Amino acid sequence: MTDQAHEREALITAALAGELDAEGRRAFDHACATDVSFLRDFRELQELTLRLDRADLRWEEAEPPSYLLDDVLAATERARTDQDAAEQELTAGPGDDVGAPVPDLAQRRARGPHRASPRSRSHPPAARRPRRVLAGCAAAAGLLVAGALGGSVITDALDDAPPSGPAGTLGAVEELSFSSSPAGALVDAALVAHTWGTETVLEVDGLDAGEAFEVVLVREDGTEYVSGAFLGSEQTITCTLNAAVLREDVVQLQIRDDSGAAVATSEVEHI
Repeated sequence: MTDQAHEREALITAALAGELDAEGRRAFDHACATDVSFLRDFRELQELTLRLDRADLRWEEAEPPSYLLDDVLAATERARTDQDAAEQELTAGPGDDVGAPVPDLAQRRARGPHRASPRSRSHPPAARRPRRVLAGCAAAAGLLVAGALGGSVITDALDDAPPSGPAGTLGAVEELSFSSSPAGALVDAALVAHTWGTETVLEVDGLDAGEAFEVVLVREDGTEYVSGAFLGSEQTITCTLNAAVLREDVVQLQIRDDSGAAVATSEVEHI
């Protein structure tokens, strides 16, 4: 959010709450007189506030179910096990026994959206990547929701066929094509829109083994959101990554090497 947008929201919020001081009142009056959209937004929110007051809504504290803690702990343990298996898959050499393989992209499309566990990521120097927004909050929120819904509900959701529809349809697998990629490398990717952000499903083969790579989603205004990171491997890499940016705001997906240079780029459909 720009400083101007932040000041605009702060003025409207203070005016609705009746907390404008003398300087704030002058700034508010000036904005109303010179910016038609500012005045329109304020009036719409003022009307909404009045309607909510008239509705006499009351907050009720819900008692969490007794099984919630067990479900959250079980989901955390499953996430840790899945992450350990994925890391072993990435670092294993040819012929190593790494247990059950990570599902490939074709299986992922047939099974539907996967609620990936939060993944740790390396932290390259911040100077190379300005205006980047981390996705940790969305990942943590996703884990809490999974625990609240309960194991049986999550299992049923994963067994359902994936939704279909145009780009931006919640839960639908959106195929991507890359305008550039490293010579000798195969990159296959898809996006899945969620209410909490955007999931990237990735299959990569042929990138330099042991080299660090980062997946970044870019908005039209240039803001960058890190989905996660992975290491190049002699085996095919299959992973799902999450970023706290809505699909409708994403215009580009990049895979970057450790220097910050984009090695693969996909211009995604505008919606």
